[in-house]
Amino acid sequence: MVNFIKHKNIFLVFTLLVVAACVASIAYYKFQPGIEFTGGSVVEIEYRDARPANTAIQEKIAGVGLKDVSVYAQGDKGLIIRTETIDATKHADLIKKLGETGALTERSFETIGPVVGKELTGKTVGLVIVSLIAMLIYIAVAFRNVPGPVSSWQYGLASFLILAHDVLVPLGVFAVLGALYGVQITIPIITALLTVVGYAINNVIVVYDRIRENLLRDHKADFAEISNRAINQTLSRQINTSVATLLPIFAIYFWAGASLKYFALALILGIVTGTYSSVFLASQLLLIWMNRKGQK
Repeated sequence: MVNFIKHKNIFLVFTLLVVAACVASIAYYKFQPGIEFTGGSVVEIEYRDARPANTAIQEKIAGVGLKDVSVYAQGDKGLIIRTETIDATKHADLIKKLGETGALTERSFETIGPVVGKELTGKTVGLVIVSLIAMLIYIAVAFRNVPGPVSSWQYGLASFLILAHDVLVPLGVFAVLGALYGVQITIPIITALLTVVGYAINNVIVVYDRIRENLLRDHKADFAEISNRAINQTLSRQINTSVATLLPIFAIYFWAGASLKYFALALILGIVTGTYSSVFLASQLLLIWMNRKGQK
């Protein structure tokens, strides 16, 4: 039996360092919000031959007279241009100018108004917060009759902190990707993060439920021993479930195309982080909290 509880302080320090790095990256780099949240127009094209130099592309775009233009490379030949809301005339002018740099194919063109973008932003933030709070309340109610030194609200608050960690880590990675490669936070990515919340809380509940069973069988045993036993009893289930889930998601990431690539990446990051949390944080947080209160 592996003693996961023995090194709980090491896991906690490592987790705090990772969370601090993610928060710092979010604060420093910010996010690149997708068109769904900011409003504007996005044009995606792909050159038939090699993509021209950025300077040549920028010169042609400047000739159209657009404002707030951002240009991002997509693969070897693709290009994504994000700009202010443009009408059909300016869209045609833009494609014509870009066509002067080489033969190309327009992959997509979409426009969303700023009012819709602000509304979606508010609803998305509210949805994430409500989801986390709902999970906290659910855990607290579900474990209200668990015997032992830890109250149901401590189970709920520990779960809330774990979920916040599982969401912060992918967001920190996407903040860096947005600064380096122009990766945007879009509705599919938010959907993936909400899916991660559900996946992660399921892993945590499996561990906590096993702690409850062990407490009912042997309520006189040390809580640290019971917690470590619960982690080992659920370890194979956690690993097998995560691997089985990750296999098709990796297939989506590598072969489903650019539109689903970052959706899959968000799921991969969240599932890996959620599995780590259920093994190295779920029970350990309860013990650290209990020890700080001087409970035995």
